[in-house]
Amino acid sequence: MSPDVLRIAAICLHTSPLDEPGAADAGGMNVVVLEQSRALARRGHTVEMFTRRSSPDQPDTVEVAERLRLHYLDAGPAEPLAKSAMEQAITPFREQLRARFAALTPATEDPAHPAAPHSAGSTGDAATDTATASPATPVDLIHSHHWFSGVAALPVARELGIPHLQSYHSVAAPEGSRTLDAGEPAESGGRLPGERFVAQGSDLVIAVSTAEARTVAERYDVPETRLATARPGVDAACFRPCEDLRGRREQPRLLFTARLQPLKAPDLALEILAHLDPALEARLVLAGGVSQDFSGYLTELRERAQELGIADRVDFVGSLDRDALADQMRCATALLLTSWSETFGLVALEAQASSTPVMAWRCAGGVREAVGPDGLILESRDPDVWAEALQTLLADKERYARAVASSREFAISRSWDATAVALETAYRAVLPSRPAGDS
Repeated sequence: MSPDVLRIAAICLHTSPLDEPGAADAGGMNVVVLEQSRALARRGHTVEMFTRRSSPDQPDTVEVAERLRLHYLDAGPAEPLAKSAMEQAITPFREQLRARFAALTPATEDPAHPAAPHSAGSTGDAATDTATASPATPVDLIHSHHWFSGVAALPVARELGIPHLQSYHSVAAPEGSRTLDAGEPAESGGRLPGERFVAQGSDLVIAVSTAEARTVAERYDVPETRLATARPGVDAACFRPCEDLRGRREQPRLLFTARLQPLKAPDLALEILAHLDPALEARLVLAGGVSQDFSGYLTELRERAQELGIADRVDFVGSLDRDALADQMRCATALLLTSWSETFGLVALEAQASSTPVMAWRCAGGVREAVGPDGLILESRDPDVWAEALQTLLADKERYARAVASSREFAISRSWDATAVALETAYRAVLPSRPAGDS
């Protein structure tokens, strides 16, 4: 194998990279894992993705693309599990991952470099463990996504003596937090110690934004030398503009898209619609599914729409596949990104690629890094403030046209290939040096 080609294990325990974003617990992380894996495979690397089997119909392995496979592992019942119940899957997933790695063809088979012995009782020191890594391992590195994955995979990485890299995609709010702007509340007791375990035991933490990197550093005492950032990209061919600019401005159709849960604040989107001038006859599309931990939330939102007198102008469309979401994006007048907290905000990039301006709250983590210069970053969560800002934008034909044009220009500068390059740099920084002749 060429020293420039890597064999990467991407771990995504609690939700499959092939699941539709917005359905149950699938979201932006699923898109990021899948698209950055596709981009790495296009650049010649081999990527083995691993997830938990959530249906008996799922096969052992799916060939997703050339040099890209997804493996389903048995860990707990072969059915969907709420995130609050997912800890039960961590240990069986680790055992299955260990067995599946043993069955993979080693990344290199150079008899001059036999596998170094490495016990489960390793020192736990990332630098020491990586130094013992052998070129005759099944993969060159393990990149875990979300804390469930990291807690399952980090011990296996130590046993194999290969680097472990961790991405969070969402960082739990500290214990005792009273508002959602500190992040997603821990869904189970193991989350906070689990996040700390993988932060301090991994060779590198790869954040999706500098805001997320800063949060990890502050909450889990991770030094700058073990932090890297690889911002998500966007598929600018899938997410593309609509030509009817006038119709979008004069007949407002607002879009909210995310999992329907309090952290994402779809209730604020309803309030914004209710505070708009009725003469606009604006509509709101609420796209997204409900996870098991918030099974009654959709009913609450429908009831709130009735209370506000806007139920006839709200379309609850459920979770959408990528093509259907792209259609909604390009037809929308504006995207309402009302989340209390976001490590990045991938939907903002997708909306802008569709030439759809974005409105977002300034305190929502990495959102500033996902929104271009003409996006509306609001200082307040008062729906009156949002409604007034939107009406002012729509009333100014030239300003709206500029926002539409600059949105697309900003988004297309962010590609998944650029994300893959950033990941390659991070990966090679933690890999043991290879002699030029290794194969």
